[in-house]
Amino acid sequence: MRHGKREMRTVRKNYTPFLAGMATMVLLIGLISASFATNSDAKDQPSGGVEPAQIGVGIFLKQQIAPGETLTTEQGGTAPKVLSYADSKGEIHYYIEAAAVAELFDVTGGVNFHEEANQLEFGAAPRKKDGKEDWSNELYTVRERTDFMLAVVTDGKGNNVLTGGNLPSSSGAHTLTYTDTPPEVLPRIWEKHKEYLKAAPVYGETGGMFTEVDPAEINIGSLSGIAIKEREYKDPEEVDRTIHFTSRLGKYAAITIENTGASEAEIRVARPCVVGDGYDDTFTGIYLPAGQKITRAFRIDENKPLENQLQVKATPLGPGGVSVKLTAEQYRSGV
Repeated sequence: MRHGKREMRTVRKNYTPFLAGMATMVLLIGLISASFATNSDAKDQPSGGVEPAQIGVGIFLKQQIAPGETLTTEQGGTAPKVLSYADSKGEIHYYIEAAAVAELFDVTGGVNFHEEANQLEFGAAPRKKDGKEDWSNELYTVRERTDFMLAVVTDGKGNNVLTGGNLPSSSGAHTLTYTDTPPEVLPRIWEKHKEYLKAAPVYGETGGMFTEVDPAEINIGSLSGIAIKEREYKDPEEVDRTIHFTSRLGKYAAITIENTGASEAEIRVARPCVVGDGYDDTFTGIYLPAGQKITRAFRIDENKPLENQLQVKATPLGPGGVSVKLTAEQYRSGV
């Protein structure tokens, strides 16, 4: 956390590379909008109209939906995940249920029905206001992936007085300043943050294709790939790196984090959603003393090939900012 005055506060983040994001969206749009015609002599054609389809759905040759699979609603009802429809020419088209699509492609916020607009919303969810759904504030309901955060101006007491889209042009937003947290308050904030952290990760927690395990489970002689090798990152407020892993390089992922800064650091590992600016925060947040190193190890589930990102965040728990050295590797097998 910085103190003193400056123009506007922003936070830098790392997101999915452009090509990977485009590939995901092509898959998403393809499954939602495309229909699949079959030959007239195909077996088990629908007799007409809409019927449950006895076919499965796969991603990169990994089955995600089994033939005939159903979903269960909050009220206990069931519905098929895949439907087939025979058109007037006898061709068959297949459709995937919207909630199943959101789960299939790991969409932030899932899918929600926007009654006023009469449309399904992927990656957007309403806020609850007086018991009703409020879609009016797009800055908070839409989880579009972006490299920008809202600029925030505070009154010196931690209260936001102006944010991003609400800054009037006449105010000269580019010159607005604010007073950050007073330095004498920072030790209490750091201490409070540490109360929610553990000294070591809890094994067995799962997010996407990753389940955190004891690093001793990895056969270190089966190294198959290196994404980052002892690269040092420094920042006054936060280091944030996203790493992509693949089951093609084996069953284990490992991230080694060394605190090269002067103060303790808060270390969090999360799994960003495939579509949208959300994340799965199931893994343990820990504190790492200055000069110490830890390896976070994860067993990989090859049946979830899209959910293959891990995001590492390091923030300071003391003065001097944060500085960490990262190594990210994959291994083919366990011991």
